[in-house]
Amino acid sequence: MSPKSSWRVLAAVLLAFALIAAACGDDDDDAPASVEEPAAPAPAEEPPDEPMDEPAEEPMDEPAEEPMEEMEPVKIGLIAQVEELMAFPEVTAAVQAYVDYFNTELDGVNGHPIELEVCGAGDAVESHIACANEFVNADDVHVVINGGFLSNSIASGTILAEAGKANLGLGNDFIDYLTPNLYNFDPGLPGLAQVFFVFAKNQRDVSTMSLFLADDPAIAPFEPALYAIGESNGITITETIYLGFEPDLTGPVSAADTGNDGWLFVLADGAQCTAAANGVETVGYEGHLFGNDLCLSLDLVESGELDGWAGPIVSSAPTVDGGAEIDEINRVLDTYGGADVQTAGLGGWAVGQAVIARDLLIAGGGADATTESVLAALSTYSSSDVPGFPDVSCPGPDPWAGACNTSPLMVTIADGQMTAPDGFTFLDFSQLNFLLEG
Repeated sequence: MSPKSSWRVLAAVLLAFALIAAACGDDDDDAPASVEEPAAPAPAEEPPDEPMDEPAEEPMDEPAEEPMEEMEPVKIGLIAQVEELMAFPEVTAAVQAYVDYFNTELDGVNGHPIELEVCGAGDAVESHIACANEFVNADDVHVVINGGFLSNSIASGTILAEAGKANLGLGNDFIDYLTPNLYNFDPGLPGLAQVFFVFAKNQRDVSTMSLFLADDPAIAPFEPALYAIGESNGITITETIYLGFEPDLTGPVSAADTGNDGWLFVLADGAQCTAAANGVETVGYEGHLFGNDLCLSLDLVESGELDGWAGPIVSSAPTVDGGAEIDEINRVLDTYGGADVQTAGLGGWAVGQAVIARDLLIAGGGADATTESVLAALSTYSSSDVPGFPDVSCPGPDPWAGACNTSPLMVTIADGQMTAPDGFTFLDFSQLNFLLEG
């Protein structure tokens, strides 16, 4: 996708200059031949002036047409949850790093530079609604990466979907997969719940489990679904223990049944995961430990406090055993990323969304893309080339049309690093159809 057309234009211009110079050279040769004319010096000096004037003007104008930055940019919108309590700065950092990589090494979008338009939001759903409306009204933004969490993602994603704007969201609730025009390459809590139990049963032979939930009204409604999904996979949850946000959670953790095969933690942020991990260590529980993706931040993983835990992520980028593809992801992030860039947390998800967003803009017509053409490209998107992801395709199985990614990676933390000995765990959303019955 190199700008060959620009180089052809430049070559043509240089050829024209060569012809002019040759013509002027002929004039110079003719001038000395008129030796019998003593008054000929003045005309003989004019031909050199003409080639000097013309090349001096044209090369000054020509370079301005060469740089990609001078072409009309195409834009990617990003709703970034970067303020207040729940913040994911790694999302913005990873997307920006990949945009810079696209522009520097992959010729942007068909020669047009990509610009990232970031709308920062916080914990309050109103800030996410404001960002969604901003992008709905932006005629030059045709695809939005939506990094909102839980109810924030649902509210902003629904607004974007109803406006027909392509939305790459963090799926969090069932509505994210059932809303028309809303597509997700993240399995969200419903999908991750299924992955937890499939993995725990098939890879760890777990039959009984304690459930630890963040004492947060946004997470509490998932409790019945977790019980039902566990039961459907042959795992009985015997108890729910709610964890607050205090730095010492040893008390509530110590109340859990240490006779259960596994403990599953569905928590809200890294600080709560750290407190829970300290409680587990104090209690001395020796069964299988599982945590949701919000526990897998780079700092927490590298601290070693989660050694032995297993959890799902949507990209294999953070693993130490990912091979050449993951080495390339890390090269891009190391080359173009800033202080906040990382592949843990939601960074791996963000990498995939950036690649998909560029794919959609190209498929939708590049600089001539429209909101309608990009949404059409998303509704039939299929790829096996998204780095760190398994095959993805839209739509998902009926009625879960928005479930475009069906295979999260289950990683196990060892010695402060993420490993993936078990690879991707296949997720068939249709196995959750029973949750919609009755």
